[in-house]
Amino acid sequence: MLNGRKVVSLCTSRLNDVDNIRFIMQLNDGLKEFDSLLFIYNVNTDLYWSDENIRAESAVFGLVDFNITDVVIIMYERIKNQTITDRIIKSAKQHNVPVVMVDGTRDDCVDICFNYKKGFEEVVRHIIEFHGAKKPHFMGGYKDNIFSDERMEVFKKVIEENGIKFTQDMVSYGNFWAKPAREAMEVLLAKGDIPDAVICANDIMAINVSAVLFEHGYKVPGDIIVTGFDGIDEINLSIPRMTSSYCGPAAAVPKLLEAIKGIFEDGVTTGSYLVEPVLVIHNSCGCDKVDDVLRNGILRSFNDRFYRYQDDNMILAAIAESMQSCTDIIDCACKMFTDTIRDMTCIINKDCIDCKKNYFAGNSRMDFADEMFVFFDSDVKNFRQEAFRRRDIIPNLDKVLEGGNPLIFNVISYMNVPLGYVCFHFSDYDIVDFCKIPQIVNTIGSGLGGYVNLKYQLYLTARIEKMYKYDSLTGLYNRLSFNNEFDLRKREMEGEKVPITVFLVDLDGLKYINDNYGHGAGDNAIRTVAGALRDSVPEDAICVRFGGDEMLAVITGECDPKQIKQGISSRLSDYNAKAGKPYLISASMGIYITDSTQNTDFEFLVKETDADMYAEKLAKRRHI
Repeated sequence: MLNGRKVVSLCTSRLNDVDNIRFIMQLNDGLKEFDSLLFIYNVNTDLYWSDENIRAESAVFGLVDFNITDVVIIMYERIKNQTITDRIIKSAKQHNVPVVMVDGTRDDCVDICFNYKKGFEEVVRHIIEFHGAKKPHFMGGYKDNIFSDERMEVFKKVIEENGIKFTQDMVSYGNFWAKPAREAMEVLLAKGDIPDAVICANDIMAINVSAVLFEHGYKVPGDIIVTGFDGIDEINLSIPRMTSSYCGPAAAVPKLLEAIKGIFEDGVTTGSYLVEPVLVIHNSCGCDKVDDVLRNGILRSFNDRFYRYQDDNMILAAIAESMQSCTDIIDCACKMFTDTIRDMTCIINKDCIDCKKNYFAGNSRMDFADEMFVFFDSDVKNFRQEAFRRRDIIPNLDKVLEGGNPLIFNVISYMNVPLGYVCFHFSDYDIVDFCKIPQIVNTIGSGLGGYVNLKYQLYLTARIEKMYKYDSLTGLYNRLSFNNEFDLRKREMEGEKVPITVFLVDLDGLKYINDNYGHGAGDNAIRTVAGALRDSVPEDAICVRFGGDEMLAVITGECDPKQIKQGISSRLSDYNAKAGKPYLISASMGIYITDSTQNTDFEFLVKETDADMYAEKLAKRRHI
């Protein structure tokens, strides 16, 4: 329960299908009678029964918050994966949340099932008994498929009851899909034994069987009757319009609401409800029923979605491309502020914005942390990207729920790794908006995933460049990169007289420190001297670890050598006073001053500076 209202969590797939949208509209309107909220957890592709490699988008079902959920609805035939279904049910049962299975059966759930057998029998009887077909043919789905076999048995039963002997050559298999159905029909026609009716196990096959018959000069229904089963929208646009039986999800809504009422009011958590498919009579069977108003309305809807899809696809592709090349996470999100993306909030894993982590390497997790990050909110132009608790669902939740429409959750992923989730909260039931869900989700996944990947690549490049350019112990330039930088600086000074000051700093007593306190202490001493040099010279000075314990700095332009030397000595003295080491760190320094019109050969500069440094070191020894 959330804010005093019951929450119904629906787990489904392919919400962009028009029939699913109708189902959502009717279900959400019906739930208002119970003052209930509808949260939808959706994947955009079929997961399939035997798919062992669970895709990242299935992590959306892990977002179901059973602490606020009062009923879980699982669209069993839509999800199509037993592993995922079992996982959802297990979590629900652990929280004592009842589960309603639509188009599936479980002993520990409430089942909403379609009476497919009866629905298909009505189609077959209509063709055999009303239209008097004497030579029927059955176009099944897959061989040995439970649904296909059941419909074949119905076909056999009805025709034999009407005095037609069933033989196996009355059966072809179109695999429930277009191309196999066309190929099966071509084989049947090639045999020359032409049926007077082809009764198909689903609508897609029926539409394609009809098309093949037209291509061969046969008239439907004049020469051959063709029927389908399912009642998809396309049957209203086929020529002729296909006789079928409607058993889409919207047909289950009345029984589903009845089941939910039983759960809310009587605590019923098991049981079965049977949905009767509705015979849809059109003219592919010979019945003269044509509803041009319905046909034209559906055609306009298809037409609108098709052309909007083309336009939106180009816009979204450009958004994804621009997101990938952004310099920071705020700019990446701002690319999404368009009319194409609206009524949507995006929450991502905080690790996505850590460019030092390879987010996609070996990342097989399929869940989300409790602490996440607000990446984007289409309703707030000046929104703040900030840490966010996942249990709060989305920012401004109370305001969004006032609209009364469902929340729709999808996972955004890249390289099959979840990045976060989006929550759509449309203000109306515009079919085009629902149909755009996969495009928008893919856009964000591609754009944000590309951005995260690129930022990590840039981080790696910077690290490699640092390894190539800098000494790992001191952080100063190594010899090769120093030479490159010094040559560049000399080219910049050509034709001008620019002062050049060279500092050579040599650590005193490195061997003593190594021998008495270990090489770790020696490394610490070298690092400390290097830091004192770097912090004392101007910011644009070129500093290099010249030898094992020798550091050199080249300063172009005016500077105060005495102040720099004093700065190095002071920093070392401060370190000795504060560090409390059993050894003291000191350095001898040499200075050579010239200008860019004189000899700037590196070896020459080192030689001159080294002479001055050696003189200081020798003086120290004499003093000792």
